Amino acid sequence: MSGPFAKNATNGTMIQESTRRDMNESVQVLLVFVVISLLLAALFFVDKHWKHTQTENAKATGLLNTSHSYATNLVKHFMPTMKVAKYQFRGMHPPPARVDIAFHKLGLELPSGAKVLTGVTGEFLAGRMCAIMGPSGAGKTTFMNVLCGKATYGKMTGTILINGHKFDISQINSVVGFVPQDDVVHETLTVREQIAFSATLRNKVGTSPSRIGHIVDDVLNVMQIDHIQNSIVGGVEKRGISGGQRKRVNIGLELAAQPTVLFLDEPTSGLDSTSSLAVVYSLKKMCQLGMTCIMVIHQPRYSLFTLFDDVLLLGKGGNTVYLGESAGAKTYFDDLGFLMLKDENRADWFMDVISGEVLNERIPNFEPKMLFELWERYKGGPPPLEGGDALDEEAGGAGGQTLGSRTRTGRDMTNEEEIAVLTRSLHDEWDCIDLNYDGFLDSEELKALLTRCSQLEPSDEVVNEVLHRMAGPDKAVVEKAQFIRYLCSLQGDIAKDMLASTEGGGSPIGTDGFRDGVRLAFLAVLPQGNKQGSQPVADSDSDTSVSSMSEDASADNWISKPKNGIKALQRTIPGPCLQFRILFTRTLIQWWRKNNERMIFFIAMALGAVILAGQDILCRHPRWDAMALVNTHTCVGLLTTIFCLNVFGENQPMFWRERNRGMSVFSYFQAKTCLNLCDLWMQCFLFTSLYYGIRVMHTPFLTYWVPYLLTTYAASGWGYAISAWLPAQHGPFVGSLIIFVVCGLLGNPMSLTQFLANPLLEAVVDILSITRWSIPMSFFLEIELYPPQPEGKQEEMTLGLYKSAYRAATWPRPDYGHWYPALIVLILYGLTLRGIAYLGLLFKNRDKMV
Repeated sequence: MSGPFAKNATNGTMIQESTRRDMNESVQVLLVFVVISLLLAALFFVDKHWKHTQTENAKATGLLNTSHSYATNLVKHFMPTMKVAKYQFRGMHPPPARVDIAFHKLGLELPSGAKVLTGVTGEFLAGRMCAIMGPSGAGKTTFMNVLCGKATYGKMTGTILINGHKFDISQINSVVGFVPQDDVVHETLTVREQIAFSATLRNKVGTSPSRIGHIVDDVLNVMQIDHIQNSIVGGVEKRGISGGQRKRVNIGLELAAQPTVLFLDEPTSGLDSTSSLAVVYSLKKMCQLGMTCIMVIHQPRYSLFTLFDDVLLLGKGGNTVYLGESAGAKTYFDDLGFLMLKDENRADWFMDVISGEVLNERIPNFEPKMLFELWERYKGGPPPLEGGDALDEEAGGAGGQTLGSRTRTGRDMTNEEEIAVLTRSLHDEWDCIDLNYDGFLDSEELKALLTRCSQLEPSDEVVNEVLHRMAGPDKAVVEKAQFIRYLCSLQGDIAKDMLASTEGGGSPIGTDGFRDGVRLAFLAVLPQGNKQGSQPVADSDSDTSVSSMSEDASADNWISKPKNGIKALQRTIPGPCLQFRILFTRTLIQWWRKNNERMIFFIAMALGAVILAGQDILCRHPRWDAMALVNTHTCVGLLTTIFCLNVFGENQPMFWRERNRGMSVFSYFQAKTCLNLCDLWMQCFLFTSLYYGIRVMHTPFLTYWVPYLLTTYAASGWGYAISAWLPAQHGPFVGSLIIFVVCGLLGNPMSLTQFLANPLLEAVVDILSITRWSIPMSFFLEIELYPPQPEGKQEEMTLGLYKSAYRAATWPRPDYGHWYPALIVLILYGLTLRGIAYLGLLFKNRDKMV
């Protein structure tokens, strides 16, 4: 066939091929779009499920607290004088080994030769709360940093003993907590999420999820933040919880790890007196589990000062003025000849004495530095307290007789007597409670009893919770002995009910042998009195506020089983693989909550594609124009680098804190970069598809997309490396400059020929440039699939210049082609930069770890 018919047939074939090609390209774009949509839909439902889980956890916490409140009312009804714990720990247990910290002549000398801490000697005992106090410039924080081994900015001197052995405290880092003065938290997580992830990362490997959940509940309740557990913490830019609540979250992050030793740097700074008292009160509660708590505190009020067991007073220059029980501090200064005015706050008075603001009648020429020598002479410990100086005086610390100092003429009921009275009261009322006279209480009878004792009808969930605590899970009725055993267990600080045993919270009351089982079961049937020779169930000195550990709560007898070996003090935390799973989950939650910020970069990518495509159309640049490719690849590389600066540049103090507490840097790095790949993939697709569609490119889309993906992968490595090595404020400037060079200058075909002509410059370009590899992939793919038809000599000369520029390199050899060598080089390029970023996270800013 010839003539116009053949020409028409050829045109028809070309039209069909063009139509088929356009359809294939549309299908490819649609396929990628569908995959991204499915990914986002899956993440949306994951987020919904996560929020539902957190809501259910909050309800469970509320049920836990409400049930305990109703149980407390039961005790008040049957035995009003029996004292019960305000809160019982269900997840947190006493440490397996105690930690006593002794220090001898501890000091610090700066590189300039100045000594900021001089010869501090003393000991902090396990299970006690110790305060470090002193005026400004006394070296309070310096002393704690030296004790922690964190004072790397000077030469540390002296000796530190742990349980009598010379250990570096970093050797027991897994059981040591440190709360910085600044509230270093995750701003995009809720209160509960913060505590939960800290507990999961830092507790012993193999700890069950239910135990972790109870530890989180314990921290939320002790720190009194359970009512805001599902609130986003927030920060300066986006308001969240209050400052006092944020401070408690900051402390709760460390408590969730169940530390044996906890250091705190001014935990009450920025708080009002009431909030400060609540924070220290919560820490006092934790010390009852055997935790050693050492904190720097500034001018506490009297009621707060009385909560401390021991106090270290430092004078100017970091010298010891007093170290001992807080109750003996005033007596010590009284014996030195200092006189405290009536109604004056003791803590403020101590600071005035140390600063030289208080006159001493015995020492006419008194100067503050004399206190150091006086303490060195004393060193034997303060004399016994006198009645008028006891810490039960009123808040002013004034002399005079108070209720706490009067002679008592009676005695409290013993624990056995309280249990006997409770048993008798229950026996007398049992027929009124047991409505069907079957000897057991079912849920309806228990509900009626709870309503009568609390004057408020409980929900069915609360009734079942209390019933199961008494009788055990899946039980429908409660026996009289079980009822009494449960009420007696409320005296201890650690939950020992039937549910606690099934949840890993310890042995329930009634399974610990004679004391808890046989004796109480026997008492349950006594008509009156108590059995002579029986042992007390709990320490009756506990009260409803700060209750001391009962015998039940201290069944592990932590204080009488010292384990001096270093292995006994160490804890095996989750390894890198498990930490990666935990950190990836946390990063995914944070990632999803930043959709608004992410949208800004997506809009920037879209605008970049539209503007560049419009420019190329208006200027009539051919589709094979390499300079157009330089512009698009540089735009993608620049926006990608700036976007990736936030991956490691954001919230660096929190990373430093977690790194020092045992977090795997490798796991953290992988979790952040793996999830960031989703952003890079979507942003690159958005840019490429828009530019591709506006310019009506002929190359198959997926093939056209690959060079841009490689540019994105390589440029993201620069963002990671810059954010890991440089301060965040310098990142955008340095990143923009680097991408301008490695993408714009070193990949420009107009100057590339001169670079490649010199072997040394060629090596530099091959190593540093991204577009020297990515642009030839796009350029040669276009001209090979669709041979160009230059219009005029200018385009013909330009095309020839581009070809010669990209073929001037001595490597890769022409028979290797441009596609696969560039693919390998750019992948290695991105991996190398990621390795550099990892090294930055590993070694940079080690002096800033908190």
